[in-house]
Amino acid sequence: MRIEVEGQEFQIRNISYAAKLGLQGEFADAYSEGFENVKQKEFGFLLGNVGEIAFNKPEETLKEYDHEFQLRVLTACLLKYLGIEDDEKKEDGG
Repeated sequence: MRIEVEGQEFQIRNISYAAKLGLQGEFADAYSEGFENVKQKEFGFLLGNVGEIAFNKPEETLKEYDHEFQLRVLTACLLKYLGIEDDEKKEDGG
């Protein structure tokens, strides 16, 4: 499975059904008070878990990138795993 962030491609591992359900729950917890009031601690744990699923060694894989870009990569992985990015592309006609 691949994702692309700002023109850079990353190979990520597939996600198991159980892990996908876990991410859905963590996502719901982080956003339980709406998108304007994201719980940063829960969101951080969520992205950390995404990194552990996506990459064999996430710290090693992402260390050359600044923190903001790492967050964009992990968020792209999350959206891919949850199937959200496919819905957005369909709505945009892509």
